[in-house]
Amino acid sequence: MDFTALRHRAFFKQNPKVALRTIDRLRAIDAWLRTPKSEGGAGVPSKDSDNTLLLATWNLRDFGRKGARGYGERTLESLYYIAAFISAFDLVAVQEVNDDLDLFNTLRGILGRNWDFIATDTSPGKAGNDERMVFLFDTRKVRFRSIAGEITLLEEELIRLSEQKADMPAGSKLILADGTETDIPAGTVLKLPDDSKILSGRQFVRTPFLVSFQAGWFKFNLCTVHMLYGEGKVGLEQRTKEIAQIARVFQGRAAAERRRNKDKKRDEDANEAYIVLGDFNIVKTGHATMNALLDNGFTMAEELQKTPTNMFQTKHYDQIAVLKGHGVARQRKGVAGVLDVFQVVFRASAEDVAVLKPKDRAHLPLASLSDFEAYFDQMGESAMRDRHDKRRSFDDGVTVKAGDPRAREQAREWYASAWRTYQISDHLPMWTALEIDFGREYLNQTEREAQARIAPPG
Repeated sequence: MDFTALRHRAFFKQNPKVALRTIDRLRAIDAWLRTPKSEGGAGVPSKDSDNTLLLATWNLRDFGRKGARGYGERTLESLYYIAAFISAFDLVAVQEVNDDLDLFNTLRGILGRNWDFIATDTSPGKAGNDERMVFLFDTRKVRFRSIAGEITLLEEELIRLSEQKADMPAGSKLILADGTETDIPAGTVLKLPDDSKILSGRQFVRTPFLVSFQAGWFKFNLCTVHMLYGEGKVGLEQRTKEIAQIARVFQGRAAAERRRNKDKKRDEDANEAYIVLGDFNIVKTGHATMNALLDNGFTMAEELQKTPTNMFQTKHYDQIAVLKGHGVARQRKGVAGVLDVFQVVFRASAEDVAVLKPKDRAHLPLASLSDFEAYFDQMGESAMRDRHDKRRSFDDGVTVKAGDPRAREQAREWYASAWRTYQISDHLPMWTALEIDFGREYLNQTEREAQARIAPPG
């Protein structure tokens, strides 16, 4: 990482207390990352090994969005913390990078000259939210293999909902088999059979992004996604079908690759691994959104299946999934996880959420110390620090509405549940470790082949 801004940028020179806090927290992050899980740390191994690729995914909430929806801009302090977590890995898929790349370029500068990136164009429209998906990678370990592209669906692959309806425009007519025409009344809705292909289906709301990389001996195709969230019955169905369809796309690609390599008389190890990672908006283990991956040829480490990835650790939104039976992708057993970054930065304690109803605060993952007071003045950049933005209910029957003054203890809760997520994120980074040194196996296989060629007949 490049620490020069801590000495030379006005943000830190004019705020020496912030500089000292940032230095203290950066040291704490480094220590926590290396501390074993059994001792309360993150358990992330050193990235210096030539045998292991440390792969991660992180949705950085509204990263680069001007105004950050009224919560205030991310500061250099926050960017240093984000960079510290990213730099612990070799390759990180990042979602929700917005169209303006100024903030992202500042982050990349903090990461240092060894880091490079590949980004998509923005996904337009309300659902796409003008977001980019980005791969950040440490060039000392990871090499881009000059193949990149967005995944689009063929007509027969398009995402179609079970119940399809079409509003019939004024002037529409029904033509019977005998040629008789009948006017269709205005306002008529045509309902089609389940999964009908008469109407055109839908592409992914945010186009998945596939890039080919290599680390050591390991060649792999990495696809990052940010699936539709979609509320209600229809939205959830579309979300589930998006997840299932990206899995099926890669099943098909893998099958075609196996056929090509077989025709060319290549060994099975010529097949390259497929890994899909990112924000799938998975609800939980056992839910249809999770099974959409598991039932379509993908698998994931046990630690990742069972660990939630939102800040409150109630949802399994993010995932790293590997296509089974194709290529060589060996995750190191037990070396994976989700980083509860709020244990070391922008901490919140039980005192911060004391105003919540007991059922709402019962299982919140909290730190032993709070940083609320340290950031109170900075929170004032948003009018929401002092005024409620919507109707809320708290403990002891306290109810407020938009515009009401926000009491100090309610500001503590706003800090813990909302404000700090726009400095870091409302998602937690997920990571796994993969083996990348196949040299010994290659020598052994070559030796066996050579011995077979010189063995006497019979």
